Amino acid sequence: MKKMNLILSGSLLVMSLGVLSPAVVYAGAETETAQEDENGEMSWVFDDCGILSDDEITELNDELATIYDTYGYDAVLWISQDVGEDEDYRQYAAEFMQANEIGYGDTHEGMCIFHQPGVRNITIVFRGDTQNEFSTRIQDEMLDKCKTYLKDDDPFGGYQSLIHDLEAGLDRISEGENIRLMDLSDEAVGGRFVKDLFMAFVIMIIPTGVLTWYQVRKMKTRVQQPDASEYTTDSGLELSEKHDIFLYETVSQTAKVKNDNNDSGSFSSGGESFSGSSSDY
Repeated sequence: MKKMNLILSGSLLVMSLGVLSPAVVYAGAETETAQEDENGEMSWVFDDCGILSDDEITELNDELATIYDTYGYDAVLWISQDVGEDEDYRQYAAEFMQANEIGYGDTHEGMCIFHQPGVRNITIVFRGDTQNEFSTRIQDEMLDKCKTYLKDDDPFGGYQSLIHDLEAGLDRISEGENIRLMDLSDEAVGGRFVKDLFMAFVIMIIPTGVLTWYQVRKMKTRVQQPDASEYTTDSGLELSEKHDIFLYETVSQTAKVKNDNNDSGSFSSGGESFSGSSSDY
């Protein structure tokens, strides 16, 4: 009888584990698909303000998905309501990345584009080893280009600018090269060549013009007179007009204070290193 009870207890235990196993697997699947949209597709765009159309979200998602598949890099766009002026926007974006497990691989390679239209602020935060490649100077250049679109009320163009610059930087990293400012330029190589050639001619003209002016000045045949008698008639000098001529002018200028709340550089969130830049526009 005891043996039968043991067999029945064991059977019930096995059946219970079989019922619980799907629940455990499902819970794990829920954690891994935190970035899936309502259709079960991966989404890299979080528009809490509803400023993007469905077509724009789809296009940005496709571009970020290409970066994810090509470079193994997890970049997201987060458009949020105002989080408060006293908040460190870079810290806020970093915590968002950590809470949503945004980052590819063991080193969590990724970037968050954090836009707050209400306070007119744009922030980018880098996570993982590639944050060292995107220097503060590169980040500031990326934001400056983006802000030209945001100031023209074209947020979609600003987001695309940041995504394209990120892709250009990742392409350089994949080739084992450092990211250069010229890599973020929208100009074609031919256009840059013509511009550089024109600047070379301008630079050559300056010393050439100075040298020519100096030689022409030496060729003057007029000789300075020791006194004014050579310039007067026998009847004397009659002053009919007078002018004050100032040879020097002093101009003082005061720089206009910019309404620009900028933060950039490395920082820590939850014991993890991040790098980012934040700027008002």
